[in-house]
Amino acid sequence: GAGASADSGIGTFRGTGGAWSGISGAIALAWGGTPIGWRWTPGLVWSRFVEDFYGPIVAAQPHDGHCALVELQQTMGSSALRFVTMNVDGLHQAAGAQSVAEVHGSVVRFRCMACHDSVDPKL
Repeated sequence: GAGASADSGIGTFRGTGGAWSGISGAIALAWGGTPIGWRWTPGLVWSRFVEDFYGPIVAAQPHDGHCALVELQQTMGSSALRFVTMNVDGLHQAAGAQSVAEVHGSVVRFRCMACHDSVDPKL
């Protein structure tokens, strides 16, 4: 659920102090979360993405909750317990989870908009 990765040091989007909370969050979302910001100030938007969003995610490690869910999945079998997550951090998979559906995709894999190839970025 929301905040599942907070114990791994990844901030939530809408919680207190979250990326999209308050006036600064609304401005960040309106600017950096739209094609307008990317088109007019790509360097600024990209640097904020890497420093504020991507950086903490790639530095994070699965916590005990992630590992407990994997243990449960291993006990029940991956066909009996599947994950559906809105998290984009890949921590369920990093903990060993199988059958993970990522509703919002993942920031640990990028897809080329021209050729649609998937790549693992090294930023």
